[in-house]
Amino acid sequence: MFRLNFIILFFLLINFTAFSQNTVTIRNNNLTVKISTRGAELQSIKDKSGVEYLWQGDSAFWGGRAPVMFPVNVRFKDEKFTYKGVEYEMPRMGLAKISDFEVIEKDPGKVVLQLESNEKTLKHYPFPFRLEIIYRLEGNRLINQFIVENTGIETMYFVLGGHPGFRFPYAEEREKNQYVFSKKFNLSRTEISNSLVQPNQILLLKNEDSLPLGDYRIPNGGMFVKNMPSRKIGVGIIGGRTFIEVDLGDFPNVNLWSPPGMPFACIEPMVGHHDLADSPLAIEAKDYLVMLEAGGSSTYQFSIIVHGPRK
Repeated sequence: MFRLNFIILFFLLINFTAFSQNTVTIRNNNLTVKISTRGAELQSIKDKSGVEYLWQGDSAFWGGRAPVMFPVNVRFKDEKFTYKGVEYEMPRMGLAKISDFEVIEKDPGKVVLQLESNEKTLKHYPFPFRLEIIYRLEGNRLINQFIVENTGIETMYFVLGGHPGFRFPYAEEREKNQYVFSKKFNLSRTEISNSLVQPNQILLLKNEDSLPLGDYRIPNGGMFVKNMPSRKIGVGIIGGRTFIEVDLGDFPNVNLWSPPGMPFACIEPMVGHHDLADSPLAIEAKDYLVMLEAGGSSTYQFSIIVHGPRK
């Protein structure tokens, strides 16, 4: 019996160690944040009272939590593209999501994770690169910083996006929550169908600064806004507090995704956007992509601000 218990304990310790090696935690007096080295994806955002704000990936609804989208936002048309006449398959959400990052720096309130192009990435994306993702806590703010480097000898083409989903900790019923914008706008969105940008524009806000999650205007797909005028977008209780907010920072565009019936709301900062419904196959001809010259680097940042029950 002792030997059996020892064996069980041994395997439990192995599994716990493996899990702990794949998750890194940063904290300060306001927040505790966990990040997986798989995809450098946020796993948890808790305030000092232990309230969880990040969607926890219930696969019955959506198995993600906060995937990093690189070098594509959501998808390329038909999950493929060509470069110099050679065809490549690009997984949905891109390569960061399915790659293991290395922790290259760790402090109590900051972690730096890094992904370098390798044999696996080059099968899907023929450009050598280095992607650093830095998570840093400042008060009640979680800063998400991304440094993209072109380590090759040719121009590389990419877009970048965050995809954090948020749960409803203070009013679990979806219909009691809303998206909140920085001020009242007349605002139209681009239609997203089959996760591709369509040519149609659809009214989103009419002199409004909020959009209830039970509103008829919320579609099954995304609500994409190019050059979003509201630089801060939150999720809050209707008639009450905004408990979480995203400061778009260097990300000009945003996609809001909260399909009817789903118990989460995503705010997705984007540099670029989904592929177009009529997009050319050649990556060189996709004119919405960022072109980064050989040896160059680009830095982008957005923040997640936890207001909790006070605001």
